[in-house]
Amino acid sequence: MRVALRAVVFFVSSIVLLPVDARAQVNPELAKQTAAAGAGDAVGFDIEWNHVALSVPNIAESIAWYEKMLGFKGTVRGGQPGARQQVADLRRGNITIELFQLPDAAPLPESRKNPSEDFRTHGVKHFGFEVKNLPAVLAELKAKGAKMAFEMRDTPTEAFAFISDNAGNAIELIEHKSR
Repeated sequence: MRVALRAVVFFVSSIVLLPVDARAQVNPELAKQTAAAGAGDAVGFDIEWNHVALSVPNIAESIAWYEKMLGFKGTVRGGQPGARQQVADLRRGNITIELFQLPDAAPLPESRKNPSEDFRTHGVKHFGFEVKNLPAVLAELKAKGAKMAFEMRDTPTEAFAFISDNAGNAIELIEHKSR
């Protein structure tokens, strides 16, 4: 069962990660929908990625994990009087992760910690970082004690794997071979 589920995740990931032109070859109906959706739908503004936000059980432990494992620098924001939550910003280059710690927050369900199972629930699944030399990155992270959520998969166009942060959030590490 587990092998079959991993095969399905691999297959779906391979298609989702394909360029639009390649996906159109796999699914001609998708090509028609993509062309129809793009007709006359020009957007008159630019966007850039800003941040991802995570709710964590212990903000200090999460800051320490992201600093040790991935080289982020964390800063706890000054709270408002009477605020029940703590907020921190983690930064590395132009990447920002916003952390929240709230008392009595529900823990991350076990199914959300396994990327293969998490696809069965709607919503944000994970976030990903592009890396160079994924095997070396994974060796370094494993030596530091990082938990693997999904072992490395190697395809002709990319290699990818998932680790879990200290709170169980899935993080994809991906190396594109054509870039």
